[in-house]
Amino acid sequence: MNRPLVPEDLFRFVVPEDVAISSRGDELYVVEQSIDQEKNTYRRHILAVDRDTLQSRPLTHGPQDSTPRPSPDGRHLAFLRRVDDWQQLFLMSFAGGEPRSLADWDRDAANPVWFPDGQSLLVEVDLEDRELPATREAHAKNEEKRGLKDKYTQDVRYITRIFYRLDTAGYLDHTRHRHLVRLSVDMRRDPEVLTHGAFHHSQAAIHPNGTSVAYQSNRQEDPDMNPYEDLFLLDLQSGQEKQITDGRGSYGAPQFSPDGRWLYFFGHRYTEGFYTQTKLFRVSVNDGTPGRPELIWDPGDHDFGNEAIDDMHAHGAPSLRLGISPDGNRLIALVSSRGSVQPAEWNVAEQRMRWLTEGSRVIYGWASDRSLSRFVLLQADAESPGDVFAAQYDGHRFDMRRVTHYNQELLNELAVARPQHFTFQSQPLGEEMDGWYLLPNGVGPHPLALEVHGGPMTMYAPTFFFEFQMLVSAGIGVVFTNPHGSRGYGEPFCSSIKGAWGQEDFRDVMAGLDRALSTKLFDEKRLAILGGSYGGFMTNWAIGHSERFRAAVTMRSVVDEFSFFGTSDVGYLDEWEWDTTPWQNPQRYLEASPFMSVSKMHTPLLIIHSEEDYRCPISQAEELFAALKRLGREVAFARFPGESHELSRSGKPWHRVKRLELIREWLTGHLLG
Repeated sequence: MNRPLVPEDLFRFVVPEDVAISSRGDELYVVEQSIDQEKNTYRRHILAVDRDTLQSRPLTHGPQDSTPRPSPDGRHLAFLRRVDDWQQLFLMSFAGGEPRSLADWDRDAANPVWFPDGQSLLVEVDLEDRELPATREAHAKNEEKRGLKDKYTQDVRYITRIFYRLDTAGYLDHTRHRHLVRLSVDMRRDPEVLTHGAFHHSQAAIHPNGTSVAYQSNRQEDPDMNPYEDLFLLDLQSGQEKQITDGRGSYGAPQFSPDGRWLYFFGHRYTEGFYTQTKLFRVSVNDGTPGRPELIWDPGDHDFGNEAIDDMHAHGAPSLRLGISPDGNRLIALVSSRGSVQPAEWNVAEQRMRWLTEGSRVIYGWASDRSLSRFVLLQADAESPGDVFAAQYDGHRFDMRRVTHYNQELLNELAVARPQHFTFQSQPLGEEMDGWYLLPNGVGPHPLALEVHGGPMTMYAPTFFFEFQMLVSAGIGVVFTNPHGSRGYGEPFCSSIKGAWGQEDFRDVMAGLDRALSTKLFDEKRLAILGGSYGGFMTNWAIGHSERFRAAVTMRSVVDEFSFFGTSDVGYLDEWEWDTTPWQNPQRYLEASPFMSVSKMHTPLLIIHSEEDYRCPISQAEELFAALKRLGREVAFARFPGESHELSRSGKPWHRVKRLELIREWLTGHLLG
């Protein structure tokens, strides 16, 4: 009989994070992530897999290697390796020999892109304008020369911009901007800075003939209050730069068509603020002069990219990648739809979309060869947090076969519950929505934990979720749903809660709970609710507006919209959410704050929060804890030092385990005791 899953099982999971494929499509490159329990850290190395024989060999040994990028000529593999405090660009030859660093800088390199001839690459580096960073050796010597004043005052931050810190990144250095630097493989040419100015440049794409580069940049006078990302085209011979988009939207992930005639890109114009649906555009660049962008693919009731959320993968990994057939008539992208993420193809001539795969799965990474006939994909499903698949595509059939069986031995050992799908109607609109539940072993009715996802612009999918499986192993059923505000259902569904949190979305969450209870599999007197970020907001809101729950866990949550405006890294942009500021209409912010219902909160509550969470600052948790203690309610507060908003997904491994233990103990104590 399989045993229950426990928090420390987290240490044994290996998860593929990223994939690439050789230009000929005959070899796959996989980044494997594992946990070093003794050092309390993650290890990453790159594996090569023969696509036909499935034989594998390690290419690198870490401890922190990522982002494999094979050269177009098949001679080299570029990748990123963390050395000391910085992420450096390394190159290894497939002919043999040790990897070598292309730039030993005191600054991170990011997002390497090959030029078509395979002789040079672009990387993104944070620079003072027109100045390359120092080497690590020079940096160390400069540190030694610091005087006492510099030594003891370098931690003072002088801030002049409203956007001065970012969750997971920390405090921002606005004296530096991200620029594109060209590095030669043979290192005979000095590194060349291609972009200039006090702006960030990122997401580079190189024209097939190597003569121009497209990239994203915000050139607004006040980029903090106007997060409009535009696309630019740089002619490498003349140095002339031309703006492609109109300065009133967010556009990115550019990619040239194989024949060089078109530049494709994703984006939108913020018509519904941060709820706006991303679409695909293209612009003619055939003669080097950008034409007028045209909408080429509207996903309708779906959403581009991977919008699924779980606790086995870092949130926010780029997933807006486009495949373009050699004739330019077929486009392939990941599309999120009703709890699944699958590759879809758009026929440009017929203006028609079709799915290349089906069923319950989340494809969270992929790459293809130049012909768009050979693919490598990363898939998560109900029974696996991630495996590598290869696919062959002839324009009609998309044949997938499994390449890896990560964690199979461990999963065979554990009792893993399969999500059961159900639908329910929103109130009062009557729209059909999706939910799933997980059943513990044994005879019911079982206690039930209602999980609410963050965002709110994300979605749950019926894939392996460690926290859910842990609760089921402890004897507690789990229900999770995609209420209004979720992605994967189109823009009207997502944007319907704009400026109205705690209204239609709260009714949806409770309707999904009632539908699960109608199965008679669960005990309506032993209910809990929990969630993180927006899910934490909804947990706080629910226990302030309902007496149905016997216990609750709120994590990295929003409590007080009024104070959130000035303490979150991007809280000041809530003006887009509520159409006003706290000083113009304080009542609007207070009405949307769970804190204003704190006197009605009687549910025993566990608060979990990270001390370096800049998205939902820990002051949010402190306000709630202090108020509930003052009211004499049952409440506990767990603080995690050195952690960000991403604690549950990519925090220090032992902290992740401790967090899971706290949740399990709190809920079993109140629902099973």
